[in-house]
Formats: sequence, C-alpha cells, structure tokens
Amino acid sequence: MSDSAAASRSLYPVVAPVCVAGLATVVVATISFASEAHGATVVAGLAAFLVASLLADRFPVPVDDLDANGVSLAFVFGLSAIVLFGWAAGVLVVAATPAVMQLLDRRPPVRIAYNSFAFALTAASAGLVIAPIAGDSPARTAARVLVATCVCYLVNVLLITAVVARGTRRSWGGLIASSVRKTILPFTLMGSAVLTLVVLWQRAPLLSLALVGPLLAIQLYQRALLRALRAVRLALTDPLTGLGNHRHFHERLARELEHALRCGRPLALCLVDIDDFKRVNDHFGHPAGDRVLSQVATRLRQSGEAFRLGGDEFAVLLPRSEAGQALTAASSIVERISRLDFGQLGPVTVSAGIALAPQHARQRDELLHLVDTALYRAKEEGKNRAEVYRPDVVELAELKRLASAQDRAARL
Repeated sequence: MSDSAAASRSLYPVVAPVCVAGLATVVVATISFASEAHGATVVAGLAAFLVASLLADRFPVPVDDLDANGVSLAFVFGLSAIVLFGWAAGVLVVAATPAVMQLLDRRPPVRIAYNSFAFALTAASAGLVIAPIAGDSPARTAARVLVATCVCYLVNVLLITAVVARGTRRSWGGLIASSVRKTILPFTLMGSAVLTLVVLWQRAPLLSLALVGPLLAIQLYQRALLRALRAVRLALTDPLTGLGNHRHFHERLARELEHALRCGRPLALCLVDIDDFKRVNDHFGHPAGDRVLSQVATRLRQSGEAFRLGGDEFAVLLPRSEAGQALTAASSIVERISRLDFGQLGPVTVSAGIALAPQHARQRDELLHLVDTALYRAKEEGKNRAEVYRPDVVELAELKRLASAQDRAARL
C-alpha cells in the first residue's frame, strides 16, 4: 500500500461519519426547501448570495501563519442566508460553495465531499439552534446573528481540525487552540458584516446587495497587503531551511540585546556549527548536504528563535536564559541532532558555543566574538558538545586559534 493510500485510509474514521451525516443533511434540506413555496425575492436573494459566496471563496482572505489558503468571506453570505431564509436554504448555499469551487480546482473527491458535507452540518447546526429565536425586532435579529455565528464557528473549527489532526497525527486540542487564536478576530469581524447584511436585507433587499462590492474590495486589498508583507519576510528568510537569514539575525540580536540591557534581563546567544560538514558535501554531494541542513534547522526551531548565518552555521536566541538554562537548551540541541538517522551519510553531530549578555558582553560585536570563541572551544574539546564562554580559558582558545590560522597561512 502506498503512503498516500495509507494516509487516506487513516482518515476514514473521521471522514466517513461526517460525509454520511452531511449527505443526509443536504438531502433533507433539499426536500424541505423544495416542498415549500418561496417568493421571487427569496429565490433571487439566494441566487445572489450563492454567487457572492462563490466569488468570496475564489479569493479567500489570507491569514498569516494559518495552515490553509485563508479565511473565506463566503461565511458572511452563507450565514446571512441561514438567518434570513432558514436552515434549509442556508445548507444549500453553504454546501454548494466549496463543492463548486473545489470541483473547478480539481481537488481530490474525498476532500470535496468532506468540506462540503462538513459545512452542511455546520449550517444545519446554526439554523436549528436559532430556529426558536423568532421575530424581526432589532434585539432578536442581533441575537440570531450572534448565536448563529458562534455555532457556525465552533462546529466548523471542530470538524476541520478533526480531520487535520487525524491526518497529521497532531494534538486535536492543540490544533483547535491554534486555529481559534488565528481566526477568532476575522470571524468576529465577519459576524458584524453578517449583521449589517441581514439588517439591510430586512429594510431593502436591493440595498443589501450593494454591500457585496465593498466586502470583495476589502478582501482583494487584504490579499495584496499580505503579499507585500510576505515579500518583506522572504527577504529575511533563508530559502533552504526557512529560518531567519543573516540579515534577520543581526536585526533581531540588536533588538533583543537592547531589550535585555534596558530591562536587566539575561540574553543567551548560541552558535551551532555542523561538525565536519565538508565531508558530507564532498563525499555525498550538495543535495545530501542540503538535507542535513534542513533536518538540523527543524531541530533548532524546537529550542528558540533560530537563524541560518550561512554555510553550516546557525544561531539560536534564548531571551531570559541564564547560563545553566542556555547550556541545557544547547545540550538538548546537540543530543537531538546526534540521534538523527541519515542512512548512508553516517552520524552527523554539531558543536555549540554560548555567551550571555550582559554577563559576558554588552556590545553586539563583542558578544559575537565571545560566542564564537566558545564554539571554537567546543570544537577543540572533541566536538558533539556545547560550551559556555569562560573568561579563564579565552586566552588559551585565542592562542590556539591564532596558531591554527598561522599554520593555514603557512601551507598556502
């Protein structure tokens, strides 16, 4: 069985129940909507909301750091349909939008089915919960929108993160917390847009359609703005590892050092260098070397804010870390990397040097010099280890370094 087939099969316990329940919901909603008489205004409104929903789904609003294409303003039009025309009409709009758009994008059938039926369950849940809140008074309208927004948001987050957690083997609770943290603000703003759209429709349906243009304009502006921000970030990112690059490191170090000195808090700087990395490139080629760099970068992310300075040298900033804490973090990095299995490449190890501000230095250049000295000492002491800068051995380390430089110069 292929990895992709196995991964798809592992999703069945989540996907199958949602698809079955969602399909039943769509069928019941279709029968319920078709069995009732609807005026031309309702039919025209549903058609307009569906078209607007499709356009909004085609251009989702990007949300920085969200593991998805973005947040779709289709939520506004689907939820408005639920509040104005009932659960059945809302289910049809909400379920049809991802089905149509993802079919056009030629997404996998399982993904199309899950998204469409999950949204159908979401819409049905919201519609049924607000059904007892009848009436068109301002208070009841606001209550219906508020309750429907909350129910839609919660059910949607639960169903989407459930399949992601199953597929990635990540904690469901952790994914829910991360998703809520990143999307709660845009969904709250969209909830206010829903209330505006509903009130306008109740007053004059044609006026409510005028809201579609401004919403889509805001959506397109947000996309252009985030593209510009990502371009700036790209200039500060190492393309191979995804870590901050040399420029970003020096900017962050300057800010963290200033903050540490101003607040009287320690800042630990850790330099990490791959031992004998030239051997990997020479014997196995640069693609193998790139794989090693990527794996090392992944482990560094787990310990602090990490950067690739160039070649096989990395840096990790550890704000508020004393010498003992920094040494523990650096030793953990060394140990994790030494346990990596690179197959025919053999074992790969790293050495790490640590220096602290303001304990060892108050200036950036001096701190960099001292942490480099600590890294050199770790190499001299046998590699695959971490060393904290010690003033009592700096002279010996400097003498060894000068002697080594003179030897290289003599050989040239």
